[in-house]
Amino acid sequence: SSGINAEYGGFLFGLSPIIQTLTRSISDDTIYAMVSICLFTNFFLHDYSMTNGDYMSKCVSLNAAIFAAVCLASRLDDLNNVLGTIIIAVLTYGVIPPVRQKMAGSKLMPFWTIFLLVGSVYISYVSVPIVIIPLIISAVACLVIVPAFFVYLQKQKDNIYGPWDEAVLKDLGCKGTRDIYAE
Repeated sequence: SSGINAEYGGFLFGLSPIIQTLTRSISDDTIYAMVSICLFTNFFLHDYSMTNGDYMSKCVSLNAAIFAAVCLASRLDDLNNVLGTIIIAVLTYGVIPPVRQKMAGSKLMPFWTIFLLVGSVYISYVSVPIVIIPLIISAVACLVIVPAFFVYLQKQKDNIYGPWDEAVLKDLGCKGTRDIYAE
């Protein structure tokens, strides 16, 4: 396993100079527009149900995300930054979603989520310390406040019955009729 990882990392490191100069002749606005379209495509086609859904949309979603990362990495000046961007994109879009899918419903899922949160905070602290406060606020909002609010709102839920509901057949219990469902 570690040999495969080393080979994969070496392959990406060898491709870093090519990726770095890949879009040099394309304007920045065009690159940012392509990245935006690709990330929206990833956002809309990603399999959020964590089931084995449509295979084609998963492939398009993953390819769009990796293409966006390659386009962004091609704008960086340092080879290590290019390599890091591609590796993080592969982990974020290619490795972590299948692992989360296999862990769905597991008792380890909360620990995995906390591990990813702590890792994100640490990486942000090392690279761009100014984003730590917004990252922590958004993580607490998404992981604690919003779910707690939904649980609270569940008590307020009220079913309203009307003509828009599906028809329900009632057994009138008429004598002399036979039960058609008993057969």
